Amino acid sequence: MKNKRKVELLITSLLILGFSHISFCQDMVEEDIKALLRHRVSLMMGHTHIPSGESEGEKKFMAVPSWGLDYNFQISRKWAVGIHSDIITESFTVIDFEGNEEFERERPLTMTLVGVFKPHERWSFLAGAGYEFAAEENLSLLRLGIERGWEMQKDWEVFVTAQYDLRLSVYDTFMLGVGFSKGF
Repeated sequence: MKNKRKVELLITSLLILGFSHISFCQDMVEEDIKALLRHRVSLMMGHTHIPSGESEGEKKFMAVPSWGLDYNFQISRKWAVGIHSDIITESFTVIDFEGNEEFERERPLTMTLVGVFKPHERWSFLAGAGYEFAAEENLSLLRLGIERGWEMQKDWEVFVTAQYDLRLSVYDTFMLGVGFSKGF
């Protein structure tokens, strides 16, 4: 129950922080507002690394393929909010942090609400909270990530990403991936 309150508090804080920057846009020229209020959709493929995987009753480091689909809304030059989802395409078993319990995960889907900070034109840092959905049990998670993008023609971008997900009190993963995004 305490973890649920922490996740709710984090999501509320991210929303307040992200949407507080909208008021700054009112002072900008109309052209600048059009340039700032942008949508971006991304498709990503990568490998999710699971340090606490299980095989034949023993802990084993695992890497499983994953796909991601992200949507970001650019609030200002440096801030965006988004919904990031990804799916691990294989089933696996993990051992919890205490090493007492095994968890089956059948192709879990994660959905996270993130805040994105872009201190530089090409670098993005993200943080957020969400859930991992699987047939066995849904888990709360916190996400941290970093992305580096390279601009291509007509608002396309190719990027690399590294993300860390902490499933509260159960297990953690990190993902390395590459993707394409389109701004509009």
